[in-house]
Amino acid sequence: MAATRILLVDNGSLQPAATLQLRLLSKEVGRLLGETVHPVSVLHSHKIDPALLEGQPAVIFEQAVQQAKADGINELIVLPLFIGPSLAITEYLPKVFAEANAGKIKLSIREPLFGPELISMLIDNLKSTGWTKGSGTVYLCDHGSPIREVTRCRDFFAFSLRNQLGLNEDELIACSMERRDGAEYDFNEPLLEDALQQAKGEAVVLMLFLLPGRHAGSDGDVATIAKEHAPDGLRWELSPLLGTHPALPALLVRRHLHSPNFKTTKIAAITALLATGLLPVLGSIPAPKDQGTGASLMIWLGAFAVIFTALLFLREKLRKKS
Repeated sequence: MAATRILLVDNGSLQPAATLQLRLLSKEVGRLLGETVHPVSVLHSHKIDPALLEGQPAVIFEQAVQQAKADGINELIVLPLFIGPSLAITEYLPKVFAEANAGKIKLSIREPLFGPELISMLIDNLKSTGWTKGSGTVYLCDHGSPIREVTRCRDFFAFSLRNQLGLNEDELIACSMERRDGAEYDFNEPLLEDALQQAKGEAVVLMLFLLPGRHAGSDGDVATIAKEHAPDGLRWELSPLLGTHPALPALLVRRHLHSPNFKTTKIAAITALLATGLLPVLGSIPAPKDQGTGASLMIWLGAFAVIFTALLFLREKLRKKS
């Protein structure tokens, strides 16, 4: 009997397509690892009619913990199918695990997906829509989070994409599908419905979502917002989801093999903070009067290079330690 069980865990959805895609990812990650990877959701998916899931009921985390107890598992390893450090994985899963009285079972949660690897995947998804530089405005859209660190991850991706693609801020806009009320959540702004009013040319909504569901499906909330709020005559398109990118299974394998805990994620979040908070300050530093805007640009690009290199260096350092 296996002493260790690996769970690929998503947030969960009432839409069958999300669970079916999660299962496909689990099989591919398992194939690459040479062992079984179990598809599990935080919540919701166990309510789906099994008839819509090829006769196999979906499993949520609480059920997976109980099954692990019954099977005599010594360690549960969670591969989070999350981009940033969501409360679902930093607080909810440990809480459910503790309440399950799992005994001697150890819970290990690997890093979420935030990191430079996702930038190339986002670029692939963007270009797959037919987008070319100058063809219109790109909207990097996530769900919107009550956790500032999650939004910093989105903003870091937006900053990195602008630099790699040579775009200005008004050519690639980071935005949220929705947000909570209250000034304390203003960091989610702008909302997609408002940002669409700034579109020039055509619009591509670059989806910072992993699996299809109520929000990210072809007829989901993001698509509905675009249909209802895009200016008259604006042509718009949604990019593919990150969960369908062929590089994702290998990235999940790397997260399993090289991230024994959240150390790298914490460092990455700090680096994202620097990238999205410090760089505008550095970029505003005036160049010497006799050097003009070219020197300011070099200062700004140099600061980005230092911070981005630090992210890669710290990740690699922790990988070696693991």
